[in-house]
Amino acid sequence: MSLSNQTFELFDNESKPHSRSYGFWTTRWWVWALSTPKKINPVVDEDGKNWNINQPSSNVWFLAGRFGRADKKYPHRKVSVPNGRSLLFPVLNCEANSLEYPDLTTNDDLINHVIHDVNTVVKKDCYINGVKIEPTRIASDPALFPVNISDDNFFGIKGGKTTAAADGYWVFLKSLPKGTYSICFEGSCEFGILNAGADYDLKII
Repeated sequence: MSLSNQTFELFDNESKPHSRSYGFWTTRWWVWALSTPKKINPVVDEDGKNWNINQPSSNVWFLAGRFGRADKKYPHRKVSVPNGRSLLFPVLNCEANSLEYPDLTTNDDLINHVIHDVNTVVKKDCYINGVKIEPTRIASDPALFPVNISDDNFFGIKGGKTTAAADGYWVFLKSLPKGTYSICFEGSCEFGILNAGADYDLKII
């Protein structure tokens, strides 16, 4: 089968991946991304060396772009993922919590902040082995969820327990056959001011 003829099975917003909602898994992704110290955090990893850090123990494997910045210098990661895992990653996602944004003083403030941010998305491109994949917009489930942010974090804020809300465009792949895959994705929000993305050489083992 040629690469251009490949198809990939995706969970959609009505799915219950591994008996939980799609939005539940996105909250687990954020807990993973925010609670892992920056020095070993896979989201700021450039080559994939930290990609097994704090992954779920079964069913799902998390991938990521990077935290949003103005430039478009995306990481190129080489990773291996156990056979039988679904793959979840954001093409572009937004999160707000009361530690990072102390001016957001109510639950509605947090929720409305991420809705507004995602409404400014102008790019959400994803390709797997050259096949274009359409991401799905998914809000966190529940809309507000607890997270313990590491003191060593990308944002340079004091860590601790807080409440967060999140929204974004996601790809949730059902488990892939053993083999090698190229996964490339890029998103832009705030009308192109902030950019996130990554390129993967991924092997299912």
